[in-house]
Amino acid sequence: MKITQREYKQAIVLDLVGDLTYDNRGTFKEAVERAKASRCRHLIVNMEQVQFLDSSGLGLMALMSQNLKLSHIRLSVVNPQSYVREIMNLANIAKLVPIYTSEDDAVADRGSAAA
Repeated sequence: MKITQREYKQAIVLDLVGDLTYDNRGTFKEAVERAKASRCRHLIVNMEQVQFLDSSGLGLMALMSQNLKLSHIRLSVVNPQSYVREIMNLANIAKLVPIYTSEDDAVADRGSAAA
């Protein structure tokens, strides 16, 4: 998995490329911790290039959601492919992490703040 970090308006975006699975959970966790250390208030995970998400990836998303919430950081997901979105919906991840179709929508929706 390749993850790049960039700023977008008042948020940090992690662009994920590859699968979010048990094998690369450490890479994702490290990227989230780096973003958290930068004192961001909103972390957006762009999943447009993620083709597969396993149970470890789902669990990590839930864990990161709770961890960031304790630090008063919003977590949002944008652009998941239809298969990944379906997996996330079946696992009720959307109840923990709002899912948007664009970064603009994620930044604009302050009502879903996790903090």
